[in-house]
Amino acid sequence: MTPDKDLKLQRDRFLAFAFAGADLMLEVDPDGKILFAVGAAKGFAGSSDGALTGKNVLDLFAARERGLVTAMRTRAQPGQRFGPVLVNLNEDQTSFRKAMLCGVTMPDRPGVVFMTLSKGSIAQVAQSKHERSNAEDALMDKDSFAQAALEVIAASDSLGQKLGMTFVDLPDAKDFKSKIGAAKWDGFRSSVSTMLRSYAADGRTAAALDDGRFGVVHGANISTDAIQKDIEALSKEADPEKKGAVANAKTVDLADDGLSERELAKAVMYTINQFEKQGGQFNILSLEAGFETFIEANAQKITDFKTIINQSRFDLKFQPIVDLTTGEASYYEALVRFDGNTSPFEAITFCEDVGLAPEMDLAICGKVINYLVFDKNGQKKNFSVSVNLSGVSIQNERFIDKLRNKLEPHLKSDIPKRLIFEITESSQIHDLDKVNRFVKTLQDDGFKVSLDDFGAGSASFQYLHKIHVNAVKIDGAYIMNILHSERDRSMISNLVRMCADLKVNVVAERVETLEHVNILRQMGVDLGQGYYFAKPLDAPTYIAKAVK
Repeated sequence: MTPDKDLKLQRDRFLAFAFAGADLMLEVDPDGKILFAVGAAKGFAGSSDGALTGKNVLDLFAARERGLVTAMRTRAQPGQRFGPVLVNLNEDQTSFRKAMLCGVTMPDRPGVVFMTLSKGSIAQVAQSKHERSNAEDALMDKDSFAQAALEVIAASDSLGQKLGMTFVDLPDAKDFKSKIGAAKWDGFRSSVSTMLRSYAADGRTAAALDDGRFGVVHGANISTDAIQKDIEALSKEADPEKKGAVANAKTVDLADDGLSERELAKAVMYTINQFEKQGGQFNILSLEAGFETFIEANAQKITDFKTIINQSRFDLKFQPIVDLTTGEASYYEALVRFDGNTSPFEAITFCEDVGLAPEMDLAICGKVINYLVFDKNGQKKNFSVSVNLSGVSIQNERFIDKLRNKLEPHLKSDIPKRLIFEITESSQIHDLDKVNRFVKTLQDDGFKVSLDDFGAGSASFQYLHKIHVNAVKIDGAYIMNILHSERDRSMISNLVRMCADLKVNVVAERVETLEHVNILRQMGVDLGQGYYFAKPLDAPTYIAKAVK
């Protein structure tokens, strides 16, 4: 083969290699000027390859993305890649709107960046659930960051990539903010946002955990010092005196032999929640001093709890929900206990904090179904049981599928008439229409569904409007006040009338005296639950108590 043919073959191979993964390739100089372009330039920029030469690469992107693109380009290290990141394009030049951006620098071309753009697929766009707002300083809040971190870590695990999670704290943030003023603080925060997102593994998983506290999930090649120094440099730029603010940073290596990346991420986020609960004591230095020990303890706690869930190593207690007219038990609520009669609040909160609520809910459902099927007390036709489903669980597709699998074998039995589902943690419900479809499916199969912790707030009315449940449980905090508060009595009376119009039953929680019973019955409340009737029982064997 002649040298010319060999050169042409090598060129064709490299072009095929490039365009198998991208639609447009750009060579960009240190000033952001395009030196060379090849590929689908017309589709991305509305002009030919040659016409792009000499133009600023930022012109290809939407204004809100330019800070991010610049940061990624200027911080690129020789021999290292950045991206892929889903970015918005300049809609004045293309109808594509979104594209996947990747880049790499070569050791022998300092400052020059090779960038590729590929048209964003439906799957890629759909996976970008945490779309940034039009603002440049679109850092996530803690909850969005936690969810996005789980998704990124799970994806990295499947790709065999290692990640780190860095937390940054400006201990004197309050004083620094006061010193430079609100306008400069907003500018500083915007710059920090752009910087952190340029380091983020997917270009978006970065958060403001509080004023002066930040978090970012990034590739294992990103150093803690680099992030810390960048934030300190940005603070100096924002400070008229150029003194800036001190930043502390700690990076956690998201790798553990005993846990999957996803489970370790849950342990990390649980640790953050625990430190935040300490209020002013939470700072990055205490995090650095005790983080590894704390993570290790919580990672083991997760492992232990998963064993408890998988082996159903917990007990059921039964608290009666009583007809306020007859005093007879209408049905029982199944309550979980992990250590005798000790309150399960801490354990349940832990499950929710680390994302184990769906697994726990499934395990409890399975145990209640088995209880009803095998009927330990010989009362098969005489009692029904409600089981709690968290607002987080019922928005989880995997949970819904697994629950359906548990219920399917029993749909032609009497189980649908004897098993009631009670939605708890309704404040965690974000997609009301989706939840209502799930509720409707359960009802079509013969199950009844109740909404727990119903209150007087506008959110409760929205839930009742959107989710067509069979019953609501009025939050016990209102019930406790009806003996002394005319306002609370009036609110509950109005709630009861509204529910009656909607043909929705009403259950009152924390019924603790006969006086409570009498007032609630006069208001038209159907059912009551509380210590006046019984504490949680070892079996559904409630003996009727006087209600008059």
